[in-house]
Amino acid sequence: MIPPISARVGHDAAVRRLKGLSEQLAQVQEQISTGKKMQKPGDDAIAFARIATLRRANDGAEVQRKAMDAAAARLSASEVALAGIADLAARAKELALAGRNGALNASDRKVLAVEVRELLAAARGLAEARGADGEALFAGVGVAPSYGDDAEGLAVWAGLGLPPEVATVGRRIAAGITGPEAFGVTAPLDPLAPPPDPEVPPPPRQRNVFDSLAHLADSLEETRPLFFDAAMDEAIAAIDDHVGGLAGAQALLGARAARLEAETDRLDRSQLEMKSSLSKLEDTDMTEAIARLDRLSVVLEAAQASFARASRLSLWDDIR
Repeated sequence: MIPPISARVGHDAAVRRLKGLSEQLAQVQEQISTGKKMQKPGDDAIAFARIATLRRANDGAEVQRKAMDAAAARLSASEVALAGIADLAARAKELALAGRNGALNASDRKVLAVEVRELLAAARGLAEARGADGEALFAGVGVAPSYGDDAEGLAVWAGLGLPPEVATVGRRIAAGITGPEAFGVTAPLDPLAPPPDPEVPPPPRQRNVFDSLAHLADSLEETRPLFFDAAMDEAIAAIDDHVGGLAGAQALLGARAARLEAETDRLDRSQLEMKSSLSKLEDTDMTEAIARLDRLSVVLEAAQASFARASRLSLWDDIR
């Protein structure tokens, strides 16, 4: 006997309800097992699109964070190397003042000159310092070595351009300092200048810190009194300028590091907000999900029992 239309409709509705409850139960179980309440765009198209946007922004922030960390490491390494050269320049100034003392004889000054040349070698070594990425710190965007020697034996910057920069919101921060910015530049000789007079000390010449140290060592070994006095006065003035210049370069690096640290803090806060928003959109609230799972389980069991009783269409079932 074919059941009435109304009975079949009720039966189909009950089956659909059971199926819906089973699907909801399976969905909650998946949310609990994966920890994510958003599994596919169909779950919530607007929320899913927002999650995709936040993930892209967070991925971009991660890339920027890595670049900022690399820049901070380069700045820190540059500060260490520059501080070492500043200490060497300060020691050279002490030796220059001691050598200018008329109480020292030529032999004493030669001993000082030997130490100055050692300071020069140490300074040239620090000028070739490299960062964690293996790039020369004072060569700008160029490759090592940062300095070479020209035909006169003078130290010449062999770098290229400006130091690498890291992009932040609305501005760029230089991740270092170039050799000329930190150590000065040696002025070339004027090709039109008259030949030097062997009886008159040469005029002062602008030199970078390395050439100034070399000039100081040569000046300490000068035996002609007139030339010695002029050379030592020039050397002391130059070293004194370099001590101030190196302090200024250290301050510049410190300011860039402080700006980068501030931008890093801002990026950290921004990422924290993005991750919090992502968590609210896609992470499963375990307490709520477990409570819902228990509720659905009870409802499904009750619905199945009700469906089983309602489906007893056979007279023999009633007799039993």
